[in-house]
Amino acid sequence: MKTFNAGAAIVIADDVRATLASVDGALTHGARLLGAMVETAQASRIPVTESQLVLESVTSGLSNVVRGRSDMVDAVKRMTVMKRNSNLQTVDVGCDNPLPDKSRTFFTTARVAAE
Repeated sequence: MKTFNAGAAIVIADDVRATLASVDGALTHGARLLGAMVETAQASRIPVTESQLVLESVTSGLSNVVRGRSDMVDAVKRMTVMKRNSNLQTVDVGCDNPLPDKSRTFFTTARVAAE
């Protein structure tokens, strides 16, 4: 069984959530940018050959962000498995599958864990 520091696990969980929120924010802003660029190119009558290269570059960048997000999701899955096979198996750090502790505290009590 792996042994982790509960405080460190909580910090990591918070950092993972913040990182994924930042990535999602980048995707949201990137999608808006792409839409604005298409509208601007159409309104400005920029030749399609010129706008195509820019749109491809922005779209490629957004695709890379989506791939990076997928890598982060895979990392979360692996960390969740490690946590479940460790001394922190009864610690709720806010994972996608939180423990059934109704008080929603970070740590379950010995009584709740035994139930």
